[in-house]
Parts: sequence; structure tokens; C-alpha cells
Amino acid sequence: MQPAYLARLSQSVQEFVHKVEQDSGLQVEVFGDSALNVAGPLGQGRLEVSIEPRRLRLFVPTNGYFPDGAVRHEFLHIQRFHVQRVPKLALASAMRWDQGIAERLTDIDNALEHIVIVPLEIELHPERKPHWEEVMADVCGGLRAIPDSERRLAVCLHWAFLRYVLPDSPQVQVIQDFMKEHSLSAVANDFADQLLAVLESKEEMLRVLARAFPEIEREGAAMEYLRGLPGNAGS
Repeated sequence: MQPAYLARLSQSVQEFVHKVEQDSGLQVEVFGDSALNVAGPLGQGRLEVSIEPRRLRLFVPTNGYFPDGAVRHEFLHIQRFHVQRVPKLALASAMRWDQGIAERLTDIDNALEHIVIVPLEIELHPERKPHWEEVMADVCGGLRAIPDSERRLAVCLHWAFLRYVLPDSPQVQVIQDFMKEHSLSAVANDFADQLLAVLESKEEMLRVLARAFPEIEREGAAMEYLRGLPGNAGS
């Protein structure tokens, strides 16, 4: 990370940035992007990270939004994939490229990663809890707009996150009411039970996902390692 950006962080986050860069063997390049200035749940800005096998980029607003907790969040993602070498859900290399499916799999994988990452983020940066409360308020406010074909998967992922990360959130009641209305309470709780029991292993998390939603495998999903060979998501 460039010194000018690093100097804006607390000592503990600076140390974490250095450790992740050292352990990964890669430097993170920071780029300002004014399009991010009014993004995020509170309209204050949002950070985005691009994690590639040999290049790491962090895109940040140009309005000064660069909070410790948000930076740690993105570096936790980098640590997971580049240091801990956990797999990500991605379109198998043998499949014909489909941008829509690839982006959908990335979104699903991001949801799984947040169940692991956000609790640590909030523990180290309690000021980030309102951010995630607002994220989930937006999510739950949009439940009725989810297409029927995607409803079960979305509800299961959102419910697992709320149950584990924000169990006292007002959104718990909102999503519970929605699940009851659509007869999804049993399936969502069963999925959460299985997923939360294997958080120590990303491979097992992806296998739980594949068993519950076999259509993901049919779309060509695979376990992809940034440094290694991909494997079938349900293997």
C-alpha cells in the first residue's frame, strides 16, 4: 500500500496491512475512484478490492472515506484467499465463459465469506456494526424484489449471516416473517445449522452449499484456488 494511504490508518491496521502483504508476497495498489464516493449503505462511500493471483488492487472513494474497519475488511478478504489459501466459488475453467453466471457465483461466494469475516471485523472495529445493520436493512427491505427462482438461496444465505453475525438485529424479525410467509423457515434453519457448523473449512462450506443447491453445480461452479488447481464444488 502506498505510504500516503497507509499513514491514514491506525497503528493496528497498518500492522495488519503489512502482515498480509508480507505473507502474501504482494503489495496492494490503492486507486481513487470518484464513482465510489456516494456508494455504500450510508451513502458515505465504499471500498472495493480486486484479488487476482499476482495483483491486488484496492479502489477507494476520493472524498476521504477510508475507515480502519473497511480497510481491514478488504484485507481480511485478501488474507483468506492469498494467505490462508481458501477456495472461492467460481465458474469452472472448463466451462464456456458466461459473465452473468460468473458474477452470480462471485456474489454467492462473497456472502459466504462475509459470514466468516464480518464477526472479526466487528469485534476489532465495533463502530462498523451500524454499517452492517444498514446493509442488512437494505437487504431485507429488498426481499420481495428477489425473483422466485433465486428466493430460496438468497433467504438461506441472508438468514445464516443474520443468525451468526447480527442475532440481535431488528432485521431478524423481518426475515423470519418473510420466511414464514414463503414456507422457508425449516429449510433456511437447516441450511444455517449445517453451514455454521463448518465455518472452519471453506471446502466444507461449499459442499454444504452444493448439497443444498445442486443447481449451482449444474451451472458449472467449482472450487477455485488462486494458487492451485480448481476442484468440483461438491466433491
